[in-house]
Amino acid sequence: MSGGKETPRQKMIGMMYLVLTALLALNISKEVLNGFVKVENSLRTTQETLAAKIHDTYTALELKYNSNQEKVGPFYDEAQVIVRKADNLVKYITELKARCLSVSEGDFLEQEAVNFSKYFGVNENGKDTTLNLKYIVKKDEFQSLTSYMMGSEPQRPKEGEWTAHGLKLAIVAYRDYLTSMSVTDNLGNKRTLPASTIKSLMERFSFEDELEDGRHVLWEAANFYDVPLAAVMPLMSKMIIDIQDAEEDAIGWLLGGIEAKSLKFSEVMPLSIPQSNYILRGDTLRADIFLAAFDRTRIPEVYVDPNKWDGKDSTVLDYEGLGLEPLAVNDMGQGLMAKSTKGMNLGQYQYKGVIRYQGPEGDMQMQPFFTPIYTIAEAALVVSPTKMNVFYRGVPNPVEVSVPGVSNDKLQVSISGGHKIKKQSDGTYIVEPAKSTSVKEAVISVKGEMPDGSITNLGTSNFRVKRIPDPVPFWAGKRPSDRTITKNEVISFAPLAAKMDNFDFDVQVRVKGFTIRVSKDGTFKELKATNNRLTADMKALLERVRRGNTIYFEDISVQMPDGTQRILAPMKLKITS
Repeated sequence: MSGGKETPRQKMIGMMYLVLTALLALNISKEVLNGFVKVENSLRTTQETLAAKIHDTYTALELKYNSNQEKVGPFYDEAQVIVRKADNLVKYITELKARCLSVSEGDFLEQEAVNFSKYFGVNENGKDTTLNLKYIVKKDEFQSLTSYMMGSEPQRPKEGEWTAHGLKLAIVAYRDYLTSMSVTDNLGNKRTLPASTIKSLMERFSFEDELEDGRHVLWEAANFYDVPLAAVMPLMSKMIIDIQDAEEDAIGWLLGGIEAKSLKFSEVMPLSIPQSNYILRGDTLRADIFLAAFDRTRIPEVYVDPNKWDGKDSTVLDYEGLGLEPLAVNDMGQGLMAKSTKGMNLGQYQYKGVIRYQGPEGDMQMQPFFTPIYTIAEAALVVSPTKMNVFYRGVPNPVEVSVPGVSNDKLQVSISGGHKIKKQSDGTYIVEPAKSTSVKEAVISVKGEMPDGSITNLGTSNFRVKRIPDPVPFWAGKRPSDRTITKNEVISFAPLAAKMDNFDFDVQVRVKGFTIRVSKDGTFKELKATNNRLTADMKALLERVRRGNTIYFEDISVQMPDGTQRILAPMKLKITS
């Protein structure tokens, strides 16, 4: 593996390793071997330093997670995965180092039975470690080590978990996970490692062939074929350092990424938004109260669509070219919306708009918004004629139902007693009382849907149910109160009619029959009709009447709209001329 970003200390150690490896190839003495021991010990010290640094970075991330789990959760979860993968890989390489020590010392089978406990253990910090190289006798051993890690052919390294090839695959898997890592934050933003970090990881964990004497040599052979134990141990320690470096970089990136897309604010203020500015008695006051943040140095732009939102089209607005109205914005970043209701229909209105603001990276971003629902209503004047709250059977009784602060389309209107109530296209209602005369009362109940979607009882109104008053008979333009009639009016032979007198409902009454009596010379002549028209006999009788005679209309039978048949009061008319 070639080095990525390295500290001066790491560069110095790497240079020492190269020099000592070259000297070792010349069969330099014990002093050279001891030089590798010093490099190995220095690398082990660096491992401990990096482990402490990783712990500090991870602890900082954990503290942020404990204070805001929703926001930090995606980053914290990914950090846990990385730490677990790095720890497993470091443990694997450390155990592989112990196996190499045992192979070179010649007690592999014996140590395998006890999990290489002579060479593999845990240090005072609880980290996996191996026996210090200085205690190894055969530091220059390479034949058994080569056979174990590589096999006999440098261009065809053997495969398996505990081999040079297996080591390469394990590190490649770790590298590939890091370079493909992504995090989706709580706002849905997907974060990936910067290109520069990915490039550094690819360079740090590079397994390209190496040139030796002008020919290409596999990475496995260049690092483990005929290479003595004293050189292999620092090499594998350097691998652990590279893994720790990558781990620390990744966790540091996750820690920094928590606030990378966050907006910065200079001031905060409490904000209360009531769900409705009109509260009915018995209802619940509801409001959203939260802490609003703003930056006086970055005043946003606020635009609103002047057209009423239909409640369905959720298309995100583009402030350019759509006829949006810019709003005045105060120094706290609040858009000031003022809209006249003159000429607007009654009902509910809602508008949508967009806010343009400077994002954390300096670019202009947009956030769509919807205003609260506004209800436009007439001034609420209610006058109730408590003695005239009557419904009449047989006729449609118009009713208007309104509740100040609640739109008509949010009302649920019902009626008791078997009566019917129907909503009309203009928003009014028609009440049709039940035909049964035993039901003498109707109660209209009204419920309403509140801004939070709940249904609330808004009250009831009681009405009396009565039959339609009796109509008044009319004949030849005369009514009972007229009392007199002329001969010319008599011989017009008009049909007998019945009309509702001073009744506001449009009621059609049909006369089904009547009796006519004429008083003449002290005697009475009586004739009957089975409809509203005079019979031929009646006409003949009326032609003979003269001044002073009296005509009586009696037994006047009428059919009413409520289905009843009634007998009206008689009508008496005296001929005057």
